[in-house]
Amino acid sequence: MDNTRAETHVRLLAEDQLRRALTSPRYRWLDEDFQAGGQPPEEVGLHRVGAVLSALRQVGVLSRSTAARLGAEFADALAVRGLHDPRGLATPAPARPGGSTGTGAIAAGAAAQPVSGAPGGHYLAVPVGAVIPAEWNGHQGEVHVLALVLAPDRAAIATSFVSSWREAAATTGGPPAPQPSFPPFGSSGVTDDQGRHYRLTLEIAGGGWHEAGVLALSAVPPPDTRWLEMPVSPARSIRIDLTRAPVVQVRHERHPAPSPGELLLGAVAETMLGGGQLVGMTATLLASGLAEVADALTAVSLLAPDSPAASHLAALCARRAIEVRGPWSSRARGTGLPGPWVSVLSGSRRVDGPQGALSASAVLPEIDGARFVLAGLSSWERHASLLVFAWGWTHQPREFRPQQPFSWWARDDGARWHVGRVAIHDAAPGTFHLELTPPLHPDAKSLDVILTGREGRVTATLPLTWPGRPAEPQDQDISY
Repeated sequence: MDNTRAETHVRLLAEDQLRRALTSPRYRWLDEDFQAGGQPPEEVGLHRVGAVLSALRQVGVLSRSTAARLGAEFADALAVRGLHDPRGLATPAPARPGGSTGTGAIAAGAAAQPVSGAPGGHYLAVPVGAVIPAEWNGHQGEVHVLALVLAPDRAAIATSFVSSWREAAATTGGPPAPQPSFPPFGSSGVTDDQGRHYRLTLEIAGGGWHEAGVLALSAVPPPDTRWLEMPVSPARSIRIDLTRAPVVQVRHERHPAPSPGELLLGAVAETMLGGGQLVGMTATLLASGLAEVADALTAVSLLAPDSPAASHLAALCARRAIEVRGPWSSRARGTGLPGPWVSVLSGSRRVDGPQGALSASAVLPEIDGARFVLAGLSSWERHASLLVFAWGWTHQPREFRPQQPFSWWARDDGARWHVGRVAIHDAAPGTFHLELTPPLHPDAKSLDVILTGREGRVTATLPLTWPGRPAEPQDQDISY
């Protein structure tokens, strides 16, 4: 895995930063340091070397252990000259068993665990769109039954409970008023058209007044199943038609694979815009060291000297008041931001998104060894969220993956772009929440969800038909 050119480049950079630290003027007081001399040169060197090590590790030309060793050697060289306190926060932590490192400026980060590929076979997403009065955790509200997802290895129903924050009605004597608990609805489970019975198991992820849930079926219905029926009260049930033809348009486009360096800098930019794959601190480290990072990626032939990705990132850094040094400073001034970035930046303060939960769903074709199924959309004033089922990919930890450099964007028919970010809060196993910001256009009628991978792009056009505001009487109601 280790690249000789990469290691040599890091050592030369460390020597240059060490000379800079030794020859720069010293100041007695911290405020003098920043006013007259800027950030102490040894700290600057630690951050620049750390940024390069992080970048080279993430694109796969340095192992985690080698990156940690090189970072520690540079910190030791500063320490023996009295220029660095080994007890300081910027000190790189030693590599731990298994290869992970600590959280210092030159820490290499955690690695994603290997994930088995997506199983072959048939995938199906059936929108449901039922709204049921319900009570959860002592509060009234509504359960939105969004979509049924069928895959070779699992079957599940995506739901969303929206609380009205009104306390559940108290009953005096006798059992409580008939009302389904937040799913599963009683103990009856689901029955298909052949009379086969499936138990339901609830997996829920807390979200305050909005609780997303996944009802897992005890088995995958056979291919000849025509419908499923789920009781929601002693007198009513929901019938889910499995023969409904998909109406969502999905397009799959192929493109040549960009270099890992281009992909990494793109991930940094998307994270700075509010989406992306990276932890915010990692993106900031790489952006603030763009001059050194771009030089290093070019030195190992993973980034072209005139890289558009680096130029766009430099322009974004200038927009965000992050110092851009060297030739990238002039490139930043001469480079405009891509249209989607401008749209996201200009809408960052909007609070006019529609409120509602929709059964918008779609099956995406395989991309970079992974499969994704969109299973319902929720929208609020500041952002929207898609529940996504995943195979062959996991959303944790949050880091760049050269073989699966997934980038999520969306564009509504109100001409607004939205950058996607996988939410960090818990979700049911095999699922995640994709948060889209800024909010949707209040009059949007459709949404293009765009997933870009290493060698292709998938676009699904979801219809947006709003039933009304969550937890209000005008929503569709299945009464008792």
